[in-house]
Amino acid sequence: MRGRWIRSVLLTACAAAVVSCGGKSELDKLGSGGSNGGAGSGGGSGSAGSSGNGGGAGSAGSGGGPSDASAALPFEAETLAIAGDYLAWGRVDDELRWAPFLCRQPLPGIARPSDSTDQTTHGGKLYSVFAKLHAAYPNGPHTGQAVVKQSWKTEPVTGQDASFSPGAWRPDNDGGDHFYPYATKDGVVYRATEPAGLFIMFKVDPATPDTDEGWVYATVSPAGQLTSSGRVAACMGCHETSATHERLFGVPLSPSF
Repeated sequence: MRGRWIRSVLLTACAAAVVSCGGKSELDKLGSGGSNGGAGSGGGSGSAGSSGNGGGAGSAGSGGGPSDASAALPFEAETLAIAGDYLAWGRVDDELRWAPFLCRQPLPGIARPSDSTDQTTHGGKLYSVFAKLHAAYPNGPHTGQAVVKQSWKTEPVTGQDASFSPGAWRPDNDGGDHFYPYATKDGVVYRATEPAGLFIMFKVDPATPDTDEGWVYATVSPAGQLTSSGRVAACMGCHETSATHERLFGVPLSPSF
């Protein structure tokens, strides 16, 4: 008993001594509990996926076929050669060129009014005819023949100039082409103004494809462009049914009027 009492007294004295000296008990020496750790940071973003391969190049466009280009007209080379040469052949009714033996004053070739009413072909135009083989125009033989109808737009002549007098015409440095550019029809005098193109016919072997029994019809614009050739329906409609010299109509070899 006495031992336990002494021990109690000593412990009490020690505790008092620690407090009075500002010391710390063993419990005080233990650190306080650590604070809770902060929430862990989120994981980093995943790396972006690699980009996909680009699409392959498109296949090249197919080359243009024959239908993409304007189809070539038949007899183009032959027709354009005629259009370039015909002036040297002379007008079929140019008496100053072909008939120097007349016992009268020879007359120049004259402009002639067309009897056609079709404004898309000869209608409303004046024309003059050239033939490659003058001696064979219009009766034939026709193989190798080429005929050019040179055409113009027209205007009526009024006032003091409204006269038709080819006999009074005098060539003035005409280069051998004698042409009086006036015509008369139904009492009205007309003057040739600007060119309206060429209407061409020529004869080849009758067995030649794309021909009217050997006749080729063609049109050439005032600018020299071939606009039709071969079996031209607008030409054949008249020349097959109404022509009096095979496919030719023929004009007088003298400028009768």
